[in-house]
Amino acid sequence: MKRVMRSWLALTAVLTLVGAACGGGGEQQQPTGPQAQQFAGTTITFSTSLAETEQPVVEEVIQQFEQQTGATVRLAAITSQDLPQKLKVDVNAGRNTVHLFAQDNLALAVLVEDGLVEDLSNVQVPEGVNPALIPEKFDGKQYFLPYRPNVRVAYVNVDRFRQAGVQPPRTTDELVTVAQRLRQAAGGQPKVTLSLEGPSGAAGVTISEWIVSYGGNPLLLNDEGSVQAFTTLQNMWRQGLIARESLLAKFDTEVDNLRGETAWFAQNWPFTTAELAKQGLLSKFQVYEGFAGPAREAHVIGGEVLGIPKGVTGKQKEAAIALAQFLMSRPAQEKLAAENAWPSVRTDAYTQVPADQRATFNAINAALQDGWYRPNVIYWSDVQDAINEAVRRVIVRGEPVEATLNELNAQIAQAARDKGAEYPPAS
Repeated sequence: MKRVMRSWLALTAVLTLVGAACGGGGEQQQPTGPQAQQFAGTTITFSTSLAETEQPVVEEVIQQFEQQTGATVRLAAITSQDLPQKLKVDVNAGRNTVHLFAQDNLALAVLVEDGLVEDLSNVQVPEGVNPALIPEKFDGKQYFLPYRPNVRVAYVNVDRFRQAGVQPPRTTDELVTVAQRLRQAAGGQPKVTLSLEGPSGAAGVTISEWIVSYGGNPLLLNDEGSVQAFTTLQNMWRQGLIARESLLAKFDTEVDNLRGETAWFAQNWPFTTAELAKQGLLSKFQVYEGFAGPAREAHVIGGEVLGIPKGVTGKQKEAAIALAQFLMSRPAQEKLAAENAWPSVRTDAYTQVPADQRATFNAINAALQDGWYRPNVIYWSDVQDAINEAVRRVIVRGEPVEATLNELNAQIAQAARDKGAEYPPAS
């Protein structure tokens, strides 16, 4: 308890109003006493979509902010898909019902293009935040702030791997060999799952990582790297090395696959570690960063960033900026890492992580070194649709790889042109 209290006392270093609004030097010491309640009487709404198990810790973090500042923070849960329309209605009406939001880092372009977000270029990012995790700029302006990065890591069933006489794969070639040995040890049943469920975007993450690791570009989908990646996956499916449960595998069902031993090997987001730990199963698994393709190791950096809707002003804007800085602070990030198993935007936020979860955070940091941001293009949903179709047609049905990907590339190109986007992309 004393350690937690010492951490929360450090929060005064991030509640910097003038520095937040005007940029400038390092973090300043926030006044104590009555002045510490500078947002008393100010109410803001923070929109963030959370899993049920994640919500209590986030609520506790928010309560600490309220106690420090006097602000009242209401939580809302607007989905990534619904947020643009919600903000459009608010901005057009000149009435903000959301003052700070956390949004999927892949769904930002439309918010900027439609003029729905405030320019935050003058907002100071606290010291200690990894510069590599600061969101990309649009037209030279910083509209979004770092908050919650995410990256998938690999989970290995230690006993089953030992029985099969294999080590965790470090390359796609090794993955094929391991999958063969696991299937043999399981009496002919495939024991590798890949997250290939479509509607949630899981397949888009998995396939993007494979394509980039082969030197390709998912926006094209028919370049040499894409063809090679799909050829390997098609062959693995044809040989019965990938479990059919992969077609329903996503962030939550992969936990079930590992827990129930449908999968002896799977990649998933790190919250898996917290879920396995709660059930006393984490010791059964080795967690590491995963495998590389012929060109490189590639891990999609997912997660959420922070933004402020267009038109938020006055004390509510100041409070929203202060809350954003609070959420990036070391004490807040430490708590979210330790209790929600969230990867952090800070490299100094892992001191309170439980000992049995440290291997996961070592894997997270290793994976982030080879991280890859999906491009913020307004036609990404069309790319994802094409990837989902490629999974069905190329991997599962076994249709010709190159011809099918050429057809799907043409669909992406047309969708991009219909939306007024440059295609093929400049890089």
